[in-house]
Amino acid sequence: MYQCYNGFYQTPCGDFRKSFSSDTLNYWERSFFQRCRSLIEFEGLPEAAEGQIGWDYDAFLFQLLCMGYAVVFKSRKYGVVVQPGTPSGFGLQYEPRGMQISTPFFQFDRPLEIGTECAVIKLTPDYRGVWDIIEKYAVEMQHAEVAIRQAQINSRFAYAAVVDNDKQKKTVDAIFQQLENGKAAVVVNSELKRPMGDASADWQLPIMQFDRDLSKNFILPDLFEARRTILTDFYRELGVRVQPDKKERMVVNESQSADAETFNRREVWRISLDKSLDVCNTMYGTNITFKINEPPELTEGDDEESEVDENADVSRNSGERN
Repeated sequence: MYQCYNGFYQTPCGDFRKSFSSDTLNYWERSFFQRCRSLIEFEGLPEAAEGQIGWDYDAFLFQLLCMGYAVVFKSRKYGVVVQPGTPSGFGLQYEPRGMQISTPFFQFDRPLEIGTECAVIKLTPDYRGVWDIIEKYAVEMQHAEVAIRQAQINSRFAYAAVVDNDKQKKTVDAIFQQLENGKAAVVVNSELKRPMGDASADWQLPIMQFDRDLSKNFILPDLFEARRTILTDFYRELGVRVQPDKKERMVVNESQSADAETFNRREVWRISLDKSLDVCNTMYGTNITFKINEPPELTEGDDEESEVDENADVSRNSGERN
């Protein structure tokens, strides 16, 4: 859906260095946007009345998340509407004074004055959304996916063949195809054999093995871990607390620091939305509310149970060593 809105709203994107796999980039952009969308819920959006139109929930949330703000004003034809706009004019402290509305449905010859002719619902105080965050981590995930695919190829790239003509090439291709299909035995033409060194030496097939130790090219576990770290960093950017793995249990100071990082982002959203929605509800008699969803966390009992299990494992291992 974001592709439909993106051209209209012209969401700002950072100048991140992208890889060649655009499909992978699009996938992670969509995936990260949907994760962002699940963090905030709104209630009380204006519904359609006689002769008017209501607010489309998906379009409103997309605009708020990607642009960072949505402009609300009252139209004679449609009632209270929400539209994209462009900040215009600056006050003494360089805050926007108005919003220029220019859409297929609304064309104003001057900007609407903020606070008297329109209200602005803001996700952040700086009129920015989360699309730059989405773009940054989508590009990082894109590179990680490309690295994973290349590592998968490298981990099985062990053989090459040297042939003299197309007939031999077709024969070698057939050999590899039969092996890939799981054939237990492969029958080849004797013409494919060639001597090893001098004429008195044994004969062999023209297949060379580049590397007998493929394990050194098998770095997939490290790459999967890197991809998981990128995802964890993305959640923390959005203010979502992510429980570390048992092997990565943090000390108290590290845990408190991570909690502060996640709390700060959520609190900025909460303060900005509270303030701007109060203005909007007062100006237009709406009753729009929101909540920021909190992910489920381990309870104290669950955490203690995990610690007991770990201690039990340590005891068993200690007993074995003794």
